[in-house]
Amino acid sequence: MSTNFRSAAESALPSGGAVTGDDRTGLFQPLPGEAFLRASLAGAECRPALVLLEGGAGTGKTTLAARWARAAADWDARTLHHTPAAGGTAPPDLTAVEAPALLVVEDVHRAPDGTVPWLRAWLREARPGFVTVVSYRPAELPYPACPLGLDPELPPALRIRRERLGPWEREGTRALALEVLGPERSSERLADRLHLLAGGNPQTVRDLLDVLAETTDAAAALQDEEVEPPVRLSQHIAARMASLGEEATALVRAAAVLGGGSRERDLRRVAGLGRSAGGAGLVRALRSGLLEERAPDRYGFTIPLAASAVLASLPGPIRCTLHRRAADVLTRGGEVSWVAVAHHERLGGREGAWLRAAERAADDPNALADPGAAVSLLRSLLGRPDLPARAAGRLALGLTRNALLTLPSAGTVDVLGQILVLSQLADEVRGEIRLERGLVLNSQLCRSEGKAETERAVSELRARPDLRVRALAALANPLSAVYGLDANLHWWERARATAEASGDPTDLLAARAVRGTIAVACGERRRVPGRPGRLPDPDGGPDSRRNEYLTRALSNAACCAVFNGDLRQAAVLLRRSATPWAAAAAPFITQCDRGTELLLRLERGEWSGLGRESRGLLSGVGTRVDARLVLLQLGLAQGAWEDCVTLQPGLEDMPRVFSQFPYEVSAAGLRIRMAVARQNTAEAIASADRIWHRLRAKGVWVWAGHAAPWAVEAWLLAGREDTARAAVAEFAAGLRAHHSRTAGAALLRCRALLAEHAGEHPEARGLFGRAALVHERSGAPYRRALDLEAAGRCGLVARSPEAGAGAEAGDAAEAGPGAAAEAEAGPGAGAGDPAEGPLRDLEEALRAFASLGASWDALRARGTLRELAPSGPSRALAGDAADARGRGRPAYGDALSPREQEVAALAAGGLTNREIAGALHLSPRTVEQHVYRIMRKTHAVSRRHLPTSRADS
Repeated sequence: MSTNFRSAAESALPSGGAVTGDDRTGLFQPLPGEAFLRASLAGAECRPALVLLEGGAGTGKTTLAARWARAAADWDARTLHHTPAAGGTAPPDLTAVEAPALLVVEDVHRAPDGTVPWLRAWLREARPGFVTVVSYRPAELPYPACPLGLDPELPPALRIRRERLGPWEREGTRALALEVLGPERSSERLADRLHLLAGGNPQTVRDLLDVLAETTDAAAALQDEEVEPPVRLSQHIAARMASLGEEATALVRAAAVLGGGSRERDLRRVAGLGRSAGGAGLVRALRSGLLEERAPDRYGFTIPLAASAVLASLPGPIRCTLHRRAADVLTRGGEVSWVAVAHHERLGGREGAWLRAAERAADDPNALADPGAAVSLLRSLLGRPDLPARAAGRLALGLTRNALLTLPSAGTVDVLGQILVLSQLADEVRGEIRLERGLVLNSQLCRSEGKAETERAVSELRARPDLRVRALAALANPLSAVYGLDANLHWWERARATAEASGDPTDLLAARAVRGTIAVACGERRRVPGRPGRLPDPDGGPDSRRNEYLTRALSNAACCAVFNGDLRQAAVLLRRSATPWAAAAAPFITQCDRGTELLLRLERGEWSGLGRESRGLLSGVGTRVDARLVLLQLGLAQGAWEDCVTLQPGLEDMPRVFSQFPYEVSAAGLRIRMAVARQNTAEAIASADRIWHRLRAKGVWVWAGHAAPWAVEAWLLAGREDTARAAVAEFAAGLRAHHSRTAGAALLRCRALLAEHAGEHPEARGLFGRAALVHERSGAPYRRALDLEAAGRCGLVARSPEAGAGAEAGDAAEAGPGAAAEAEAGPGAGAGDPAEGPLRDLEEALRAFASLGASWDALRARGTLRELAPSGPSRALAGDAADARGRGRPAYGDALSPREQEVAALAAGGLTNREIAGALHLSPRTVEQHVYRIMRKTHAVSRRHLPTSRADS
């Protein structure tokens, strides 16, 4: 039986035979060959077995063998380990070893001469209950796939299994990059680049990550034209090259120069070999494991980064000759890659030919197939005193157009900035480059200078109305906090006037579309022609500008719809935006939609797997702010407050990290809420004052719904009731001409908080209940649960007979979900128990929190029930009944009681004893005693290691 195991588990190893992998990643899949090994080690009477563990350098053979040895020990089998390549180590004496037993013989490809005969003799006489594991690199054996030599005459009773280890799949590299670099420094794009360079080789991936972990910008380090190969890889390549013949060495060098997948004919020509000698050399290079066949007649390095190691070892004259041959070979074909030709001509030292190739590359429509190579060519041109400015300008224009819709690196933006200072550029060319660079800076790299660049481009593009409309439409986008709403409308008016003057249908569509985005963002009630529902779908036709404007409008409107609580509309807009054209031509917009989808799932309560996916997108272009906001909300709801502290930027850094304004408002709301929960009044007030000032400057009040209730709570906590009431009045005034479900419910919650603060609990309960009903209709279960919890709390506080009579006299429609149910049941229903409706509200909120996994919210709601619920059984507290058996302590033994489980979950999330006491309505001294008992029971070495759920304990 044969398998190709590509788990992210095996992060071991290669040269030297030392164990270099470990189990720290936590990425192990089920143990390969477990059933075979367990059956073979079940007892002394089992048939003897042989496992041939095959894999190239760095694929994890040592780690897997170590895992097998640990598993065998767990199954009460004896384990022996022999590494003959280490030198001076005699084979183990197996005569006195009792079965069942596992023998691991490592690196047979490097073993001394006597090892294989000893192995053959042992296997011919192997006793029942023995499993022998033989690991080797097939490319380094005298006879491929024959680690025991030819015809080893193995006995018929011997069970044989071959286990092949290959490179990781892409997901394995992504998982390890996320663990080593952390979510903020690792992205899918970085992991994909890492996977490509390493060819999925586990050890090379690990070595590169060790280097990247010490850099400040891991993504930029990997985007460099020449990534330095790890020492271990360079040593391995040098050792393999030394064993090749002359022809095979020449072919490997040619492959290093050409890069990628090259034809045999091109490899032979660059190597300077004829058909016969070249073919034989290629066969030997393939058998060595250095090269692989990627497709029919396409050959390249098994580990692409190995090409750099080969080139670094070449003397200058040989390297120049190979590059010149490569340039000549590439110009012989039908379709010439002039960027690649220019690269080889430059490194071959032929400057005249290099400049001519650069001129051709500037007019090549395929020049940007590899944006990194184009950036490298531009950099090399900028370093020359006799710069061909025309060629540089044309190539830069192509690069800017490509960068805006794709996923550019910071290097792209920097090299474009260098081009802008060239005096030889025409204003029109300079303006277009500046415009695209500004748009990339602002939208993709979240750098504030992008808006200033775009404004400058407007004045440089007087002769290009199409580009002026593009720039003005970008400045009119309301999502940015750089301009207030009045300024956004001003820029839109200029865009509309420019478009009408030009008469171009696409320009007119762009102006209409951005006006529709403003209408959706502000929740305007009046009809606007550019609303997304009135826009046509992108058709993928030849007019790429039209497709881009429509796709961007749908994407931006979907984002605004999520923040405004129109979740159904957001889902429809995302589906319309996801066209084949966008997937092929605009991956940046596709990534933005992917981020919006994270927010939509958060609002809908689809939290399963959401945190894991968001962590994987935390540093991705187009998804980073969405992922960060989702993780902040999940961390707060789940009590992972240390994670929130890590993810939450400083107060002054908020606009930089959350460059789009609704994200900043939402993050500020979470910051205030967490500060209030931690009783940090000063921080809560500072955050509330600051975001309210910025909301007033922006003027889009529908977005205030994500911060206003928490700001009001902070002001009331600090005794600033006048500030809170003035803010609520300002909020209400801002919503008179605009509509948003989220903002409308938030305004109800703000008024409920004011009523609760004034002791008007029946009125507060009614307002909270109305807010919950809005969220129920929107399909936002978490927000609904928060309002139900507050409604239930106010109802229990107001449960006295006097308060009950007051509530009964009020409007039934404002009495909250529980009271509405009582009214429908008929007169007198629940009259004997005024707490029944509020209890139902709290219990329903508690169930919603539990189903979402909002453990901190659930613990807080349960604490409210304990404190305020009248005597008698509560369904929500039924699981805690066993924790209240009179004065005697329940017989939990070493298990945690329900109360201890609650304390453990909050302590593991980073809450202090005082904060836990406030959440659970306990004294800090009681919490301290709970924590002491929990750590003693669980043997936890710190609070972070405490169990976070009942299942954990």
